[in-house]
Amino acid sequence: MAYIYIADPDSETRLKLQQYFSVQGFSVEGFSLLADLGKAMQKLLPDFLIMELDFSDGDGFQFLRRTHVRYSLPIMVASQRESESDRIMSFELGCDDFVGKPYSMKEVTLRVIAILRRRRRNVSPESVWYLRNQVFSINWDAHTASVNGKEIRFTASEWKILSHLIGNAGSLVSRLQLLQSCFPESLESYDRIIDTHIKNIRAKLGACNVEWIETVRGYGYRFRGSPIRK
Repeated sequence: MAYIYIADPDSETRLKLQQYFSVQGFSVEGFSLLADLGKAMQKLLPDFLIMELDFSDGDGFQFLRRTHVRYSLPIMVASQRESESDRIMSFELGCDDFVGKPYSMKEVTLRVIAILRRRRRNVSPESVWYLRNQVFSINWDAHTASVNGKEIRFTASEWKILSHLIGNAGSLVSRLQLLQSCFPESLESYDRIIDTHIKNIRAKLGACNVEWIETVRGYGYRFRGSPIRK
């Protein structure tokens, strides 16, 4: 289940799109101001961003430029501005898609699903991470993992949490996002379920007291490993 941010100063359009994505099973949050969107992204990075270009508190292109530098996430511009120069600029700033208003809610949803699917297909089945003198290797297809060559076994729940943290490596992920993404059926449960799983994951990764998962008090967790490019 992907977590989507929708930024649009037009409350009617934004709420309709939020409702449509929610019905399709997505977790959605909406914003009318760029300032609020920026603050939210510092605390919780979404799986996908849909945004307008015109806001009362700033320019969408400037926001996209900063976002492209700081984060790596799929973005769709859905705007009333649809000139060729606007489209070209959006793609040059790293956007994955552009749709002009008025648009079909169904078409936007299908475009988002297609982009997410392509991104997931392009992810290597194996990834290797390092932190200090430790090397953490994962094969997502085989569901195997090791630290410095020593095999580690994770439960299904631990795999869900670990994959979400690694998918947002370097970014802060809140307990709420982990609950919504990994355990949507247990949202009414206390977020201590996340703390318990994190504790168990750390114990399994904890060779030489290297802390792969950082706790940010009052907010959530961050995976601290750096990728080794193959």
